[in-house]
Amino acid sequence: MLSLLGWKDILRPIRDGYRHVFPSPDTGPTPGERQKQRELDRLKGFTYFDTFQQLEDWAEAESDALQRANTPLLPRAPLAQQDRKKKKARVLLCHDYSGNYHDYEAVQGKGVDEESYSCEYLQFVDTFIYFSHKLACIPPPSWTNALHRNGVKVLGTLLIEPQTKEIGRLLTRGPAIGSPGEDLSFPMAQRLVDLARYCGFDGWLINIEKPFPRDVWDPKLLQAFLKYLRDNLGPERSVNALTEQNLSFSEACGSVLTNYSWKESNAYNTRSLVQERDMCLDDVFFGVDVWAQNATKLSRPRVTYPEKGGGGTNTGVAVAKLADIGLSVGIFAPAWSFEHFPGYGRTVERAVWDGYDLSDDLDCSCGDRSGRHPSNRGSPTTRSAAQYAAGSEMFFYTDFSRAFGRHEKSEQNSVHEGKALHSQLASQSILPYVSRSSVTDDQIGSSVNVLSQRLEDLPTHSQLVVEVGSTMPIGCATTGAYERWLPIFRLDMPANGFLQARIRCKYLLGARGASFYARSAKDFEFLPLQETEGVQWLEAPMSLGSDNSESNRLEEIGFYLKASPFGEDPVRVVEVMEIVIMPCSDFELPRYCIINAIRVEHRGAGETSHWRLCWACDGGIRAISSGLPYSEITGHCSHFLVHVSGLFVGRAYAPELILCPALVDSFIGQGAEVKVAAVGFDGRRLTERAVKLCIE
Repeated sequence: MLSLLGWKDILRPIRDGYRHVFPSPDTGPTPGERQKQRELDRLKGFTYFDTFQQLEDWAEAESDALQRANTPLLPRAPLAQQDRKKKKARVLLCHDYSGNYHDYEAVQGKGVDEESYSCEYLQFVDTFIYFSHKLACIPPPSWTNALHRNGVKVLGTLLIEPQTKEIGRLLTRGPAIGSPGEDLSFPMAQRLVDLARYCGFDGWLINIEKPFPRDVWDPKLLQAFLKYLRDNLGPERSVNALTEQNLSFSEACGSVLTNYSWKESNAYNTRSLVQERDMCLDDVFFGVDVWAQNATKLSRPRVTYPEKGGGGTNTGVAVAKLADIGLSVGIFAPAWSFEHFPGYGRTVERAVWDGYDLSDDLDCSCGDRSGRHPSNRGSPTTRSAAQYAAGSEMFFYTDFSRAFGRHEKSEQNSVHEGKALHSQLASQSILPYVSRSSVTDDQIGSSVNVLSQRLEDLPTHSQLVVEVGSTMPIGCATTGAYERWLPIFRLDMPANGFLQARIRCKYLLGARGASFYARSAKDFEFLPLQETEGVQWLEAPMSLGSDNSESNRLEEIGFYLKASPFGEDPVRVVEVMEIVIMPCSDFELPRYCIINAIRVEHRGAGETSHWRLCWACDGGIRAISSGLPYSEITGHCSHFLVHVSGLFVGRAYAPELILCPALVDSFIGQGAEVKVAAVGFDGRRLTERAVKLCIE
């Protein structure tokens, strides 16, 4: 495809045929109404710009602390060599969910009636692009925090649409930097660099859908703009161009995302061109449009690979083809399952990623579920997508928090607007790949699970539950016992004793032969469960075998069970609340952290008027030898737990939190007790402080 199209054909709209669905920047609300909405959205942590003037006027000093992500990108281990040989495709998600910037994505979370898109398959995702029909679209801090915790890079979007005005300002040059003859600077590119650094995300998708005016157009100038942007973002950040041709732009960016209307021959031609230019095939992402499977009466259906029936539940077919060719895949609008199947989003998402069958009575917006959205067990997305190890080489932590949670009834009206659920996207932890992670016995004709795991949401926390299924494997009657291994997380860490594991869990079965295990390519280490009531901590150094070389790697942690036969009903074996693996010295490393100056402040005016709980936090200095993440904003603190009058308000990722009206009332008169606790990236509570505050 890179060799077939000209300049005017590149960067076509992501939503071909549906442009009328999205309002243009110069229609609909007035500029004043848009500005008012921007100020309201700012209180949710959202940052975006509709015009070049707004982008130019942005300044750090006028930003809100809630608009910054505080979680650093967890450095993933490279893809294992054996996985690269299996022809697995790297996956990029371009997230366009009904225009984006939804209330559930607010950095503080919100009471909700049902779950929305959060993507619980992040171990299969390399890069996540947050896309909206704004000129400059910054990912909400809630997404950045969750994605960084899972090792996923997150990009914002610079979008030039046909109705965008003053696009020549993008290529306006500034004075030369340094000695004469050096490259010119680009003020707009520098503004994009500053936003990425300040807001804490990892770079930009540059999506240009409109030709530049003749008097400013120069392809070398655009190439210089992209190169300046990439160079000044730094090696830890990236630029991605949405383009189908002009390799010079792709080389300036470092990676390229094509549109979705391609054929197999286009992919092969692109591979040849990329190899001729010594570019990395992994950095060429071919688009797949999940929405192409939909019927429409508004315009012609969109086409993606394969031409008939592509996208939707058949997204994995295109992923398999690109993996076989050796290219990466960019999946457009992965929240399709939640938009097109109201009330069944999570179920359909599992069908897209894992190939699960969909029931015939499941409804969709186009009214033809069985005809247009067939089940696809043969080519699910996960079968051909590259899977990364969880955590980093020196650090792994999970508390199994999902993007949506339950709360106590006492908090429902005062904190969560009467809703039974609340969003907590910023808190989504590293989650196990539970959809297929169960152990069955091939000899059982009914293929009933023997050992399985699932996530469970409780009012105070989430946890992993391991269960024994209702069918006993063949052979138990004669041997009196059976043993099973249940993988939980795939890892890539040293197994030479430098690291230590700690697991917080509750053992429920009361039978011998149950333990967690750590596995390398050569050996196993067991962490036996104790037959005791209540929560227990299991600790063990990760020293597997006598090989202390760098090649001895911890590859997996899971659950092992050797037990007598059970009855017909499923039985809980263990509940797991936390798992942490990090250098042995870090468990004893003192973490300096102080919380003080807790206060209530009034901010804003008119519709933005609100009361805000604020505090000061000294998060400590980074330890040079530590494997722990460290935030440039909150130091050793991952987040803060906030209680008001005994009610748990939620997690804060900045030393500020907006109080809902019901909570503000509790401060009037006698006042309310406020408790703020700082929690480290390893789940350790570092410090807490309680005070009584009153609003006069």
